[in-house]
Amino acid sequence: MSHYTEDQLSEYILRRESTSDPQSIEKHLAHCAECRKALELVATFDDALRDPLSWQIADSMAVRREAPPELLAQARAIAAEDRYAREVLLPIVESPIRFSEARVGDDPRFRTLAVIRLLCSIANKTHEQQPQYGLLLADAALGICGKLPEKAKANSAWFVGTAWKERANALRYLGRFREAEAALDEAENAFASEGYAEPFDLAIVSYVRATVRAETEQFSDAVRLAREAAEQFAIYGDRRRYLSSRLVEGMGLYCADRDHEALSIFEAVVETSRAEGETWILARALANAASCYTHLQRYDEATSHYAEAMGVLMAMDVPTEQARIQWALASLKVERGHFEDGLPALECARETLRRLDLSNDASLCTLDLAAGLLAAGHPEGVDELCRSVALTFASEGMTRSARKALAFLSEAVGSGVVTPDLVRHVRVYLEKLPTHPRLEFVQLQ
Repeated sequence: MSHYTEDQLSEYILRRESTSDPQSIEKHLAHCAECRKALELVATFDDALRDPLSWQIADSMAVRREAPPELLAQARAIAAEDRYAREVLLPIVESPIRFSEARVGDDPRFRTLAVIRLLCSIANKTHEQQPQYGLLLADAALGICGKLPEKAKANSAWFVGTAWKERANALRYLGRFREAEAALDEAENAFASEGYAEPFDLAIVSYVRATVRAETEQFSDAVRLAREAAEQFAIYGDRRRYLSSRLVEGMGLYCADRDHEALSIFEAVVETSRAEGETWILARALANAASCYTHLQRYDEATSHYAEAMGVLMAMDVPTEQARIQWALASLKVERGHFEDGLPALECARETLRRLDLSNDASLCTLDLAAGLLAAGHPEGVDELCRSVALTFASEGMTRSARKALAFLSEAVGSGVVTPDLVRHVRVYLEKLPTHPRLEFVQLQ
């Protein structure tokens, strides 16, 4: 009887989808004890590679004397290049102005693979708070990719793909989704340009693409892509990315009004992230689960999850997210009809959001307060609240569509026909507008 090689068994266990005939391997394994034993060894070795302890032990071991001199020389060269990249980049990346003035794309000192890698790493940490600067960093990395020396350019496929991926990340935070999709296409092409694309890199692209599809209300695509990415991250043992992908999958289901399916995912992520100490993911999963419970009118469970999320965020000292949970809890009280507690809590949340310069969130919270006052039978002060929202949007460069929505609201308030549902209708539209700038306002009939 012929047997499968270790390479064939490794491919089968690590990348089953790329194995030419997995059914034949499974049939063979059912009857071949020798290959089953070999497969167990491969699996055990793979598990060891995924275990951080293995790498901690490896890092603590001295370099073996018989290591090939060529390999040691290459490792030293890479370390020196990384050290140089930090020396030339870190003094200028702290300030967007200083970085722009440095014109790194025109300076030959920056034309190294290590500089590209470091720029991408910094961009990745920058997108959420400063997406415009993240885009500048990613574009600088792409510019350097095109100016690399020929020797470095021959090995640059992964770096080019990563730079395009970070450009897509920045664009999605900026709400430029069509450009983000195009950048993700470029990333995939770059990763595959050397004849083989690492599934892990493609999974990251799928994850980012899933978030874009969710934002553009292509929820079935978002769910599918996030699920595919999660499966790959599980294979590679990247727990944080696996859990993040599951969150996106859940959000796609939630936005498609498939609350029960979404809730099961969020609760699974809550349990896993709590056990694994992933506090940031835990806070997000708790808040998302609470939103599902609110949709399902399971208010006690929603309140409990929001309260736990608040505790996690307070321990992490993340005031902006704490303010958003404070807002969600206050809105939940109003939705339950607990106006005596909920309306003052909404006013408090509004002031907190304003103090933290979260002006868009503060405006949406103001509309929640206006709708709550109307629902409670206290229309006095609603006109002033709506005017304050209009002033906030005007100061930030109100779009034509936003002006149309707020004019409709103002007219309804002035004529005395404003209702809680009308205020919520305008609020939902304004919430979507930053990520859907071409969305037209439709009056509530």
